[in-house]
Amino acid sequence: MTTLSSTNRWSLLLALISACALLAAACSPGTGDDSAGALPDEEEAGDDAIAEGQSQAPELAEMVDNGELPPLEERLPDEPLVVDVVDRIGVYGGTWRRAESEVTELEVTERRHIGYERLFNWTPEWEGGKETTPNVATDVEVNDEGTEFTFSLREGMRWSDGEPFTADDIVFAVEDYYFNDDLRAEADPRHLDSGGPPEVEAVDDHTVRFTFDQPHGLFLQGVAEWATQKLTALPRHYLEQFHADYNDDNLDELVEESGLSSWVDLFLDKSDAMRNPDLPVIYAWQVTQPFGEGNDVVFERNPYYWKVDPEGNQLPYIDEHVVRLVEESEVIKLDAMNGELDFQRSVGDPADRALIMENAEQGDYRTVTMEPDHMNTMAIHLNQTTPDETKREIFQNKDFRIGLSHAIDRQEIIDVVYFGQGEPFQIAATSELFYNEELAKQYTEYDVDLANEYLDDAGYEMDEQGRRIGPDGEPISITVDYANDVNNSWTDALELVEGYWEEVGVDLELNGMSRSLHTERVRENGEHEATVWTGSGGLVPFMQTHWYFPSTAAADFASAWGDWYLNPDDPNAEEPPEGPRRQMELYDEILRTVDEDKQVELMRELLEILKDEFYSIGISTPPEGLGVVTNRMHNVPDHMYNSTSWPTPGPTNTIQYFIQE
Repeated sequence: MTTLSSTNRWSLLLALISACALLAAACSPGTGDDSAGALPDEEEAGDDAIAEGQSQAPELAEMVDNGELPPLEERLPDEPLVVDVVDRIGVYGGTWRRAESEVTELEVTERRHIGYERLFNWTPEWEGGKETTPNVATDVEVNDEGTEFTFSLREGMRWSDGEPFTADDIVFAVEDYYFNDDLRAEADPRHLDSGGPPEVEAVDDHTVRFTFDQPHGLFLQGVAEWATQKLTALPRHYLEQFHADYNDDNLDELVEESGLSSWVDLFLDKSDAMRNPDLPVIYAWQVTQPFGEGNDVVFERNPYYWKVDPEGNQLPYIDEHVVRLVEESEVIKLDAMNGELDFQRSVGDPADRALIMENAEQGDYRTVTMEPDHMNTMAIHLNQTTPDETKREIFQNKDFRIGLSHAIDRQEIIDVVYFGQGEPFQIAATSELFYNEELAKQYTEYDVDLANEYLDDAGYEMDEQGRRIGPDGEPISITVDYANDVNNSWTDALELVEGYWEEVGVDLELNGMSRSLHTERVRENGEHEATVWTGSGGLVPFMQTHWYFPSTAAADFASAWGDWYLNPDDPNAEEPPEGPRRQMELYDEILRTVDEDKQVELMRELLEILKDEFYSIGISTPPEGLGVVTNRMHNVPDHMYNSTSWPTPGPTNTIQYFIQE
């Protein structure tokens, strides 16, 4: 039996906090204004730091004095999580200003910036996607077979409305959301499934046990991933009233009053932390001006938040988090360079890098290195399960894909589009553990003659006008649907690819669209002939698997195969051929073993099959990104990953960022 536990650094601090909780606001810590007095630097904080009243935000202390809020010791759990600070103990107060130009990026504020709160979180260091650390849970016991995981929750932890957070909330999330027949399509339960849904049991208020039919070798990593956000975000005491299994009295009336079409829509709306200010949360900040009411989304501190700094001061330091929706990314770049955005995790394109760095002193900011988890600037996916049967036959021809890859002058794209940053690269893991030179570099040589040889071997000869003719007797033309509001470089790169492929007789039609339309057409319906996206999962092939084999509908090179892997009975599902089926078997074996060495061996075998299959065409390794941090914002690390799996910047503990002019 394996036990993972957190360090209890709180027992000696709790008594001191209890003694000072009723002190006046004048004794409380700094407010973000130098005149109000700053919290001591970490190296200067002595044993009497808390006794001086440094325990909670001044406005909360005032609410306690006025009888509007319970004392701090009644709001904190028995064992608050102690969070290390990057540089020094912070001060209370201020507003963290951000901006987003895409609704999708605005919506993921919950999991990236204000609500990265899982049973176990990724560590700040991450270390290639294997290391997790206790968070909502203080420890976990795992049986030797890897089929049973028993989590101990923080006793005394509360939702933002003061109600207890208990094991029943986890059970509700699993049984009544992730595996509810009506909600499952929205829930994405992939990391919670191993041979079927788990049996989840509230052993007592503070202990929850997951039991799987077969071993789940990646369960702790799965609960740290973005897809399990809701596992700790659904307060049962509040949401039961909107669920058909619990409300037989007036649910129909509530649906009618809401103007929505079903109880499912109502439940999803009421459980949305970006849109519902009444939803209790365990996050550091809670929405007060929701998405859809003006251009700004506003979050304010949660008085029941359950983490403290090393001196026992309740986090977060920052009072308010404001995100502004703007029309285009250029506005974000200009605002960041003017020092108007306190921490913006990704600013500008490779062309802007030098300018952003040179302007730092004048703009009163510094830059943060964003190391990409992405392994490719632009992955070109020819959809091998596209509804067009003729295109499907063409795209499933490996020689055709190889020929198009050799036709691409990657170095020119790197020089022109990415300003010399990066190197030619296919879809391949970049982590040292899984890097495969042959896989990463195969078919990246720019050679028009070789490209034509492969295309000839594919059976598609040129006509007198230099056009390759498909099996239907018509010139081969490929339409690429892409989200032109996601990445400014894709249009430039695709226009170059359009010319390269024209030279070898293949027509490419560019069809730019909004991200929301792209999601509907490509990710939800699989109607595309071709599409592009940045190649994710370079550092975490265990978790971002759809780049390496068709593991979900997000495998844009064969979404119907991904549907089949998740559910063979899905009406969109199609059984894949031998190669991808073997990859699916290997990944199932990875999930069924808790032996890390065996998992690595199996993943390497899976990637060898990827080399043979060559599903997608990569362009180049991505350059490092730049984040911009104003000089009034502190405790933001100089380096962090830019990733979906490690939901940047959440694992850096944004709660310990602070503002001081």
